Amino acid sequence: VRQEYSDRVKELLERHVHNNNSNIGELQSVAQSIFDEVIEQKEVIDCVIEIHERSADIYEHSVSTCVLSVLTALKLGISQEQAKEIAVGSLLHDIGMRYIEVDIVNKDLDDMSAYEVSEYKKHPVYGYSAVENEEWISQTAKSIILSHHECIDGSGFPLRTRNNDIIRQIVAVGDIFDRMICGLGNRRRKVHEAIEYIRYNSGTKFNRKVCETFLEFIFLYPNGTKIRLNTGKKAVVVRQNKYMKERPVIRMIETQETIDMMKENTIFIEEIL
Repeated sequence: VRQEYSDRVKELLERHVHNNNSNIGELQSVAQSIFDEVIEQKEVIDCVIEIHERSADIYEHSVSTCVLSVLTALKLGISQEQAKEIAVGSLLHDIGMRYIEVDIVNKDLDDMSAYEVSEYKKHPVYGYSAVENEEWISQTAKSIILSHHECIDGSGFPLRTRNNDIIRQIVAVGDIFDRMICGLGNRRRKVHEAIEYIRYNSGTKFNRKVCETFLEFIFLYPNGTKIRLNTGKKAVVVRQNKYMKERPVIRMIETQETIDMMKENTIFIEEIL
């Protein structure tokens, strides 16, 4: 489903950029469809998500950020009407990236030239300008496009304002998490590293409540993660424990024994391999 939406977003954005096509408004219906996919399946809202680091383009990233933002909003108790605006804003949050030509794949800002950094930091302004006069998109969604890189301490960009608005912070957290694991404007990180980044910056760069809610539904050790235990032995994660994410079910690499860490209190994960 994510790939289907990503392909549709790519088609609409490329038509918009190359032909200045008014069909960009169709992205609103794509955002509505993503929202409906989430809201109509209660098990999705209640679930804990397993996310793997991956390579992704800006279109898949936009869809993923949309899903993560809608889930966070609903779990925070945001109204459905506001959650729909979040869906539109988060799906379009990186529309300005289509107007710049710099390589941001698997690069932190420190890896970019001064010119590349300058151009990259303009993409929220380009995106906002592209939809500023569009009547089909709400002011809330427009503000998300402009401010999704702004932080509560004023350290973000492009305006370096203190972004304390919870709506925009929801998208800011979903965006940075997904960018880190797929390597867009960041070096690609492991899931646990992206989780730790959000946890470390909770209350400083990002709204604490948003961070806490977001981290409640992201698995710390996705299935397939290779780990080293406090015993020195290696294992691989094979299944999750929803209510204790730090203690999954593992299979020992040497003996192939399966262990539920919820039932083995002396075993701890010391390192991800």
